Amino acid sequence: MTVDLQDTTASKSFSQNALSAADRAFRFLVTDPNPLSVDGRSIGRGLPRRPIHLGELKNLLLTPQADDELKDAVWAHLVRRSRSDGPAWVIGCVGMAMPGLKNLAARTTQGCPAHVVDDIVSEMVTNFVAQLCRIDLDRPNILPRLLMWARKGALQVRARELASVEVCAETPEQVVLDTEPFMVLAEAVRCRVITADEAKLINATRLEGQALRACAGRLGVPADRLYKRRRAAETRLARAIEEGQVSVSYDGQGSNSGG
Repeated sequence: MTVDLQDTTASKSFSQNALSAADRAFRFLVTDPNPLSVDGRSIGRGLPRRPIHLGELKNLLLTPQADDELKDAVWAHLVRRSRSDGPAWVIGCVGMAMPGLKNLAARTTQGCPAHVVDDIVSEMVTNFVAQLCRIDLDRPNILPRLLMWARKGALQVRARELASVEVCAETPEQVVLDTEPFMVLAEAVRCRVITADEAKLINATRLEGQALRACAGRLGVPADRLYKRRRAAETRLARAIEEGQVSVSYDGQGSNSGG
């Protein structure tokens, strides 16, 4: 796969979410008086023989003069620092990869509902960071391989999220037209189609637009488990509405199915 590392117009218009937070942290780290820097002499490959802060280094790697050998030498150095010198260098790596990450985010979230974007971008960044301690630095194309892992995580979340959206799309249209969605959730809980906790999860992540991964963090459960829980609940809800078990024209009396 060819990865475009340039900061294109499409990526600039993307609302970065987790990326915007990482970008702000990176900018702080490369700001005077003590910017995060590398010694050009220790890397060589034609770099200036002086301290180079990471903001300048990122720009140098985006020039046509930067060949693949230089990029791999720089990235091998950066990844080693992230493994040995603490979180600042992890943020430094994310910031150095920002042009490529923004492009991946723009592409993998294209056409997604707004509430899905946060989860996709969060997983993309998480996968990128996770690979910093695993990536083989003796093989070429270090950054493209890191970005491929980031892309894999983003696409996995996109597939799960859009599958859930498709399940919700099976719900009859009058759910939205005849009553407030939270009333349908309350009716589904009364009919024991879904639990109160499942209704809270659907309400938070579907109606209020909260990121599912953030909810998982607050609950202390793996995000994958919460994805499956929500999808199962939404599938039961859609089926119950189709079968008339849950009323979608709420009149205050509930459905006729009983508890």
